[in-house]
Amino acid sequence: MLRASLIGAPTDVGAADRGASMGPEALRVAGLIDALRARELEVVDLGNLSGPGNPWQPPRGGYRHLPEVVRWNELVYERVYGELRQERLPVLLGGDHCLSIGSIGAVARYCLEQGRKLRVLWLDAHADFNTSELSPSGNVHGMPVACLCGCGRSACAASMPARSASCMSRASTCSICATSMRWACARPWSRH
Repeated sequence: MLRASLIGAPTDVGAADRGASMGPEALRVAGLIDALRARELEVVDLGNLSGPGNPWQPPRGGYRHLPEVVRWNELVYERVYGELRQERLPVLLGGDHCLSIGSIGAVARYCLEQGRKLRVLWLDAHADFNTSELSPSGNVHGMPVACLCGCGRSACAASMPARSASCMSRASTCSICATSMRWACARPWSRH
């Protein structure tokens, strides 16, 4: 039986509108746990991560709430990677799209350690490939794919833990641009 861990990340720090932070509880109330168990998954609900609140400030340097985005992604990265190491399928309940930087980064690191290729299928109404130079709002929820693919300034990429970025560059065909906020980086990031 496949073992799954639900991880709530109730935040909207990467956005300018309220609402995404209610996602984890809305999914639980809608019956997600029962639906997964009906598909023969062993499900453990780990509850919600606790990160910084949304300061509702205008963008600075092209990014809205970058320190808070970085911290949430560190929390997501640590929890997702920890569950993968326990051979559990992490199911992240967000939150806005900025959280994908940490979750995909954790999966990338795990894939590298396991000798597996990383492939990401991004299904969304938008590409989420904005950079601070292209986005007048500075909302990081519209930038995660660009960040994961090495586009944009290093400040946005800073929200991706460096060890996971290193893993992504080796585990996928994309080069990733990232700087370390918490983890030591083996080399500076650059697009190839």
